[in-house]
Amino acid sequence: MKTVYANTRKRKLTQWGVAVSVILGIGLFVLYIILQDAGYRVLLYIASFCLFQGALFYGMYKLKAYEIDDEEDTITDFDSKKYPLHISQLKSATYKESKKGRFRSLFLHDTGIGFMDIHTSKGKADQIVSHLLRLNPDIEVKHANYL
Repeated sequence: MKTVYANTRKRKLTQWGVAVSVILGIGLFVLYIILQDAGYRVLLYIASFCLFQGALFYGMYKLKAYEIDDEEDTITDFDSKKYPLHISQLKSATYKESKKGRFRSLFLHDTGIGFMDIHTSKGKADQIVSHLLRLNPDIEVKHANYL
């Protein structure tokens, strides 16, 4: 059974929103190049830069999804389907937290050199860890407060 843990519930809506923001950012940058008035050029440049970069970073975070396959004993993200982590070989799951205790990411490490850094919310990380612990109870769960 395959279970997908995504950072967004409405994937298509997020994809469309990111695409529209990127296109709008590129359009504002084209206006920046075309217009010669100095006052508007700075505003157009800042707006295009913020829209374009903001949409890309927002899209990279929100469109991330992780898939746990119970039959194949693997966990993958959609960027690296060629190199899955085998759940039976996982050694540790580390919650990376800031010094104040704010959750940053979940880091999975296997017995060899394989690893996966999962950037998601604390609730999704808890769901992923509980699913992994059901499949492999030998996984050591740690907390690291060094960021």
